[in-house]
Amino acid sequence: MRSNSLQIFCGRPVPGNKMQFLGGNRRKLRLADDQRNACYPHSLQFYLQPPSGNISLIEFENLAIDRVKLLKAVENLGVSYVKGSEQYQSKLEAELRKLKFSYRENLEDEYEPRRRDHISHFILRLAYCQSEELRRWFIQQEMDLLRFRFSILPKDKIQSFLKDSHLQFEAISDEDKTLREQDIMASSHSLGGVQLELESVYKIPFADALDLFRGRKVYLENGFAYVPLKDIVAIILNEFRTKLSKALAVS
Repeated sequence: MRSNSLQIFCGRPVPGNKMQFLGGNRRKLRLADDQRNACYPHSLQFYLQPPSGNISLIEFENLAIDRVKLLKAVENLGVSYVKGSEQYQSKLEAELRKLKFSYRENLEDEYEPRRRDHISHFILRLAYCQSEELRRWFIQQEMDLLRFRFSILPKDKIQSFLKDSHLQFEAISDEDKTLREQDIMASSHSLGGVQLELESVYKIPFADALDLFRGRKVYLENGFAYVPLKDIVAIILNEFRTKLSKALAVS
């Protein structure tokens, strides 16, 4: 008899709670809150681990369709509006909400939207790894989606997101920031003293901040770059693009 389910694998399954989706009716897991949070601690991710378990063909197809709709919306909104503008942000958030994908922290029961986001991303990797043109389009839309999600990530969640994404970026203390205030402001020309006082600054390995260094937009000390929050998104996106490009190349 032909099976109407697919099996997908993950590097970090939850012990004792193997996900199984059989036929057209999915058996939903009732994981404890701490286990659910451990699976997807944030509304955005680097997709470092593939999903695991069994998924029905119907859900597989629906997730693929919804992800394509989302990325097409990201592309169209980027053409119609200035990225990061109020209209762009509100319309993209509306699309994420309509398609039931994750977008904000601190929403109740975000496990299912984050799970949908995780699985659908990997499904589209399979479809968009076939040519250079497809890979380029997929990477660009996923980067724009990550940029949007990071822009609305609460500041108190940023450090844990960076850690979970295996990024060695550490926010420095206010005391260390004060000691380097003049040097940081001199390197980041658009940042004034009042702005710096309110802005987090991250200590980043020099190799991860080469683009800022080439543009003379970052303060360096003992092999580390001191990067204000407003500039860190470019480094995060570059890391994401590099990892995703490598993953697509071997898919």
